[in-house]
Amino acid sequence: MKRSTRNAITVCGFLAILALIYRSVFTGHLLAGRDVFRIFFPDSAFLLESLHAGELPLWNPYMRLGQPFAATLYSQVFYPPRWAAVLLTGSIASMTAMQVFHAAVAAVGVFLLARQLRLSWGASLVAGAVFGVSPMMTDLGIQQNVVNAAAWSGFILSAARTTAVKPGPGPIARLAVFATLSLLAGSPETTLWQGIVSLLAVWGTRGRGVKAPQGVAQAPLWKAVARVAGGMAMAAGLSALVLLPAAEFAANSLRTNAASFAEQRLAWSVSWPQLLAMVWPLADWPRGPYWGEDQWFILNQFLGSVAVALAVVGAIAGPRRARPFAVGAVLFALLSLGRHFPPAAMVLHLPPFSLFRYPAKYFVGAAFCISLLSGFGLEAMGRLSRHVRPSLLRAVLAFIGMGVAIGVAGPIVKRLPMRESAEAGVTWPLLFLGLATAFLFVLRDSYARPSRVRHALAALAVLELVAAHHLLTVPKYSPYEPLARTSLIRQKLPDLLEGRISADIEGPADPTKVPAAVSRTIEQSRDRLIPNRFVEERLPALEGYGAPELARSDVFHLAGERSVYDLTGVTWYVRQGPPPYEDLELLQTLEDGTTLSRSKTALPRAFLVQKAQVVPDEEALKAVTDSAEPFRHTVFLATGEPLDRPECGGQTRIVDSGAQRLELEVVACDESYLVVSDSHYPGWRATLDGASVPLHRANYALRAVRLPAGTHKVRFEYAPLSFRAGVALSLLSLSGLMAALFLARRRTGS
Repeated sequence: MKRSTRNAITVCGFLAILALIYRSVFTGHLLAGRDVFRIFFPDSAFLLESLHAGELPLWNPYMRLGQPFAATLYSQVFYPPRWAAVLLTGSIASMTAMQVFHAAVAAVGVFLLARQLRLSWGASLVAGAVFGVSPMMTDLGIQQNVVNAAAWSGFILSAARTTAVKPGPGPIARLAVFATLSLLAGSPETTLWQGIVSLLAVWGTRGRGVKAPQGVAQAPLWKAVARVAGGMAMAAGLSALVLLPAAEFAANSLRTNAASFAEQRLAWSVSWPQLLAMVWPLADWPRGPYWGEDQWFILNQFLGSVAVALAVVGAIAGPRRARPFAVGAVLFALLSLGRHFPPAAMVLHLPPFSLFRYPAKYFVGAAFCISLLSGFGLEAMGRLSRHVRPSLLRAVLAFIGMGVAIGVAGPIVKRLPMRESAEAGVTWPLLFLGLATAFLFVLRDSYARPSRVRHALAALAVLELVAAHHLLTVPKYSPYEPLARTSLIRQKLPDLLEGRISADIEGPADPTKVPAAVSRTIEQSRDRLIPNRFVEERLPALEGYGAPELARSDVFHLAGERSVYDLTGVTWYVRQGPPPYEDLELLQTLEDGTTLSRSKTALPRAFLVQKAQVVPDEEALKAVTDSAEPFRHTVFLATGEPLDRPECGGQTRIVDSGAQRLELEVVACDESYLVVSDSHYPGWRATLDGASVPLHRANYALRAVRLPAGTHKVRFEYAPLSFRAGVALSLLSLSGLMAALFLARRRTGS
């Protein structure tokens, strides 16, 4: 068969599998699980709003009194596929479009890498399918940034292997581009394990891996490592416009609490039964509490019974070039165990692993290595067939029997409740492994070519993956209409909203234990404005969901104190139940009991006071949570100078307001402090009548500037140094890369 024909069949095959797995999309259903509706829908809406306005979305004014946006890596602000998906399909459908696209990228990337590793067409197809369309990768779509970053693994490894043996800037540039895409996708721990596997791949080139060009001696190991490390370092430089603001955000978040973050570092560690679940579906069910010993980051870890069995064969009987992936599979599987494997726990407390949390993320790296090992195992089984005599007729009968078994087992498994699904996991692997064993048993009797054996086993492995999606009902979907319609609560609020809202952002206490309730919560989330769906309605809120959390947000934004609500201008309360305070005016009650109420005691967004005290944070927090609300006449400063003038009030009026700017006209009757109930954060600058003035942290978490008496214009702008420095470093890295490529091409041309 011609190479072009095989490539066309491969593409059509992957497309057919994707169409089958994501078939519910054709009926108007979309991915909306867990963090998709909590984070990615609102983030996409704000990104789209900013793109239409022609602004760089550096600051989100709607969450937590305002917080950095581009610095939250999972917002993927500078990731090109995210822009394309949001602009072409909108904020809701873009998540499903991104998932399907990256599943295809993941499968094709591993397929091409396998071909570079000199695996056969069938073995490469299996490797690509195991990584790109396994139930694990499909169900992981609820964590879009991890899937998007992992999708480039095959391309990164292919470029790394080429970089290790071919001199010149071209291969390094290719590696840097793909690694940059991974970093911009917003999962740096994924890029970390991709870098580790890349270095393992350098070791793999020492044997019969990628060959150096004719006439070029194979580079020493240290030089090959230096080339790959240089490509990854170049990617870090190209991504600096995101990485530097992200580092600044982490330094100004709750992660600065070392003891608290040390606990989170091992949260959601993979348990030993969950490792078994990659070959024995649902072996870990029922799981423990949501924040218990078992991880809930990857809801489905099944990679295929046949595929994992082939991977074991590949690790044992595969060629030397398979060894790096065997090492990687074991290394990342053990790292993913975290607290359940003490040596892994020790490693995860060391840099650079100590920068991240949730060890379960490293399981994706193990899955990547296992997918390639399954291809090597398929090749090994083909070699084995030269010594046995298979029967094609019996193989066909085995496939027919498997199809019948799937048809019978499917309805039985789907009727089982989630807590009893471990019973389903008992029959399933026995079904497929039994049929695979029977298939291998009939190899003894009559003649068949090794290629037929490989193709038959490849079909068995891929068929199991497709059947797994059907039996496990992966992925989970929600109808499009309730996700996209305007909130009923928003329709009751005035178009020109004064003040902020407060919403119950958490939703159900345990969103994975009651699937039916979770589905209902997702469909009602925009009406309830939870967790961050108020962003889609352009409603500024006191609360917010997602990491990293602003410093002090745990005791300020989420304090639940009436005084904090009044201080931050919360005028509208959305609650799943009655209004939280008796003096609130009830405006609306939805069918599910969600209420909208209004307060008349909230302060305006900007106000003047003539008294100021410079106090430690403990005293400032005590003052803002005091029911007497002393902040109405006194500002409690972290920096600045005290002030004690007769109380005379003053006037403030907002002249211009945007995501990254605020301009006010202020009439101060005496020396005063202007207090604005927006988050104090590095990068915000203030000017008074065009001249720069110091910006102070006030009332524990807000902003304030000191004014003389008179009429003034005060302007606040967000222009973070971290972003400007990051852009400069990214441009410098890009310039260096382009110059190296130009000189190399010129030298080659001469």
